[in-house]
Amino acid sequence: MRRLGPVLFAFLLAGAGLAIPAAPTAAAATARAADPVTLSEFSPESPTRADQTITIAGAVTGIPQSPVRVQIRYAAGRPFTSRADIAAYVTGQTIFTNSWRPKVQATPLDGSGKLPFTISVSPAELSISQPGVYPLEVEAVDGATGQVVGVERTFLTYVPEGTAVKPTRLALALPLTAQPKRADDQTFLDDDLFGDGRLNNLLALATATDETATWFVDGSVLDDAQRLSRAYYLDGTAKEGVAQGAEWVTSLRSALADNPVMAMPYADADLGAVVHNGLDTTTPTALLVGSFATNQLLKVGSATTSTVWPVGGVVDRDTLDALAVNGVDTVLLAQAALPPEAVAARAGSAGVVDTVSGPVIVQTADPVLSGLLATDGRAAGATVAARQRYIAETAMNGLTAERAAPLIAMPSNHLWNPDSTFMTALLKPLPWVRDVPLASIRPAKNARVGDLVYPPQARQRELPKSYMNGVRRLARTADVAMALPTSGQRTYDRAVLRLTSASWRGGKKAPGYARQLNSSIAKQMARVFIVGADDPFAVAGTNGRILVTVRNTLRENVNFNLEVKSRDPDQLQVDAAGGVFVEKQAEVQAGKAGTYEIPVVVPADHGQAKFDVQLLTADGRKYGKPTEIVISATGYTGIALVIVGVAVTIMLAAVVMRLLRRHQRKDPVFPAPVQMPVEQEEPQGA
Repeated sequence: MRRLGPVLFAFLLAGAGLAIPAAPTAAAATARAADPVTLSEFSPESPTRADQTITIAGAVTGIPQSPVRVQIRYAAGRPFTSRADIAAYVTGQTIFTNSWRPKVQATPLDGSGKLPFTISVSPAELSISQPGVYPLEVEAVDGATGQVVGVERTFLTYVPEGTAVKPTRLALALPLTAQPKRADDQTFLDDDLFGDGRLNNLLALATATDETATWFVDGSVLDDAQRLSRAYYLDGTAKEGVAQGAEWVTSLRSALADNPVMAMPYADADLGAVVHNGLDTTTPTALLVGSFATNQLLKVGSATTSTVWPVGGVVDRDTLDALAVNGVDTVLLAQAALPPEAVAARAGSAGVVDTVSGPVIVQTADPVLSGLLATDGRAAGATVAARQRYIAETAMNGLTAERAAPLIAMPSNHLWNPDSTFMTALLKPLPWVRDVPLASIRPAKNARVGDLVYPPQARQRELPKSYMNGVRRLARTADVAMALPTSGQRTYDRAVLRLTSASWRGGKKAPGYARQLNSSIAKQMARVFIVGADDPFAVAGTNGRILVTVRNTLRENVNFNLEVKSRDPDQLQVDAAGGVFVEKQAEVQAGKAGTYEIPVVVPADHGQAKFDVQLLTADGRKYGKPTEIVISATGYTGIALVIVGVAVTIMLAAVVMRLLRRHQRKDPVFPAPVQMPVEQEEPQGA
């Protein structure tokens, strides 16, 4: 076992607060690039006796057959004094270790470039006797050159039996959302909702997590999954429903039956982009629909949007004001959303910020614990490394303060794809951690937050202005389309909200969904139309009435106003007040037609004139484009009088002639009748 040499000299300098960077060999560079040192076991995770054996196992990877020695470094009797010390150690800003202890002799890596190792040590051997969190490094050293080729910084949390560790109240906030898959209700542009396995991973985690974990559920995901179980259209092709969708919703409902559930704004709307681009009605609609959809499909009845977790965990004043006006009383933010002085001044994870609608509670997540949730649990050594950090951070929180501050942990990404096995291992119960619902984390008295931090990068990541302008125009058109049916159903509200989803950020799919939705709205509006507009109407005189027919081919009744206006009053005038005819509150039943008489005046004796027929909503908004109708003024009135006059003259003349002829005729003379001779009878006996 070597005691002297360049490695020891470097360690001694490091213990004095100096560091000598060494030029890495080719083998060392390769090993670092591949995370050369990983831990697969640290047992017990938190020893309770000085003589307790700690087993540390793992592997070194690098160039096959290259000799490597594995050793540990530690700080004899020098525990961390704060969580800030832990952060500095992890990032290499501070070196606490001044001792080293080789445990394994130099051994060649095998043919695959791997060397498993196991180290056994006790707290007493490391001169650890006081409760605390201690740094512990596992190093891989090139056996030929003595150069360090890999380091795994971890922690030894020593909590002897009977140690009073103040309990840390920990609230876990977990998101369940996904990128929308539908344009209108029945048209999917992508039906691969379960293809990447993420929703099933979230379901597995929901089944495994403690009942105190607070889930933020996006109702649009439930909508898409449930709708997928019925027949739908994809790229114009009819598809059969997929049972997996409804089954997933049912399983999620069961998994979250005992958990606190918060409803997200529908489709996880990009609230910053919505507010900054003037979509004034979108924020309240997203909150209302989000709560309704989540309660409807999870059947919980208590999921509200009173607490909002904005995308990225940041929000500006304008957006916060818009939320407060619409009933939001709490926002869940990243710690970076507050200025450093506000973070330092608060004793805990909650404060209060003033808005135009009164005070709003600001809950802030712990950046370290939140970062651990984002760990890729599939990576070698990830579980042990994250678990030891979790133990160290929560223990330090209770060892160094008069009263342990409550902590909140949340993933930074709403489209989080967790490994349920990793999460279960990471969050295994600890004696000094009390899992609590998010709602229990309340601000202390006078915990005021003076300002919020919304960096330029956050504004740049919002959905772009050009896109949001298009969404605003489409929303107005959809609102008009929904105004005519008397059922009052808001057919397109959810579809428009899906276009505002923050999940579209940085992608190129959203415009395709917008085009499909626009086409769907246009087709529906075209099902209420003016009949016979291509055939000219005829008016046989200077005034008259024409009939305009409106047909409704929808499956529900429609109610509208009908406006008729002349394009050229010199050729045609509508005989109504102001020259505009308006039929108000006209109703046509489903599949029927309605006909309306329009009084018109044609100043000219002949020729053609045009007027526009416009369908309007009850509040006067235009429903589609106006329909052009042509009037043909024939000038038949004068001709008709001449014809009638001639006919009357001829009739009178005929009567006079008949009377004259009757007056001039003589009575006829008939001859006297001729007497017929009488035949004489012969005498008898002659």
